[in-house]
Amino acid sequence: MLDVARLRVLREVARHGSLTGAAAAMSFTVSAVSQQITVLEREAGTRLLERHARGVRLTEAGWALIRHTDVIIAELRAAETSLAAIAHGVGGRLRLGSFTTANATLMPRAVRAFQRQYPQVELELVEIDTDEATAAVAAHELDLALVYEFPVVSLRIPPSVELSPLLVDPLHVALPADHRLAYREHLRLTDLAEDRWIQGVHHGSTIDVLPRACRKAGFEPRIAFRTDDQMTVRGLVAAGLGVALAPSLTLPAVPSDLVIRPLSDPALTRTVSAATPAGPYRLPSAMAMIDHLRRVAEELGL
Repeated sequence: MLDVARLRVLREVARHGSLTGAAAAMSFTVSAVSQQITVLEREAGTRLLERHARGVRLTEAGWALIRHTDVIIAELRAAETSLAAIAHGVGGRLRLGSFTTANATLMPRAVRAFQRQYPQVELELVEIDTDEATAAVAAHELDLALVYEFPVVSLRIPPSVELSPLLVDPLHVALPADHRLAYREHLRLTDLAEDRWIQGVHHGSTIDVLPRACRKAGFEPRIAFRTDDQMTVRGLVAAGLGVALAPSLTLPAVPSDLVIRPLSDPALTRTVSAATPAGPYRLPSAMAMIDHLRRVAEELGL
């Protein structure tokens, strides 16, 4: 029978492309990694690795085994999560992932209220992009993750992940204080067709949200800068270098030197949800956290 520990070694070798990289990642010696692979090949009855000038590569049999290994490890993590749910109830550990703009208000307020009610739960908080969050939940690396979806860009949900809608978050636009439209109470995307944009995302599926919405409104946006750092976005807008989208979740933390105006564009309204593993063994603490997230959303008027 194949040994799970040795399968983990093979997966690290595949990930790093060398025995040395796998050894460093696992705090093993290169010799120990080599020995583990040799034993695994004996168990498998075939060669799993081929050496080349810059390291090693998997054989076809090796790749086949890696695909099975990912499933095995995900199932083991699912088993650990299920046992924790049974054994600890609302105690134990809760691994929560959250995206940047939810970390401005929604997540911190919910976590504060949760910890007051369940001080015995050990919380692990991770900032993670929506695209990566659903995969982490599916692999049982996270027990709960906040994710969002726009009408113009669908979110791919693995069949082993379930979404619980939390709130609807309409996006606003952030303008420098001396912007020509700062006096207006409401704006349309077409009003900003001649402006430069500071885009608050530079990778992932949501990078297409602003361009698609603008094209639907009849123009191509002039994007001057892309960044995941919301402080950078605010600084560039305040300096008059462009305008930017501002989710409602971030409005309580927006500085006074920016002008925020609502946008009348349904394509720029996102749904924020809680992603959890599908099935009967979701952690009770995860469900309790979702209740607190919903309460905070109501307090924010979303």
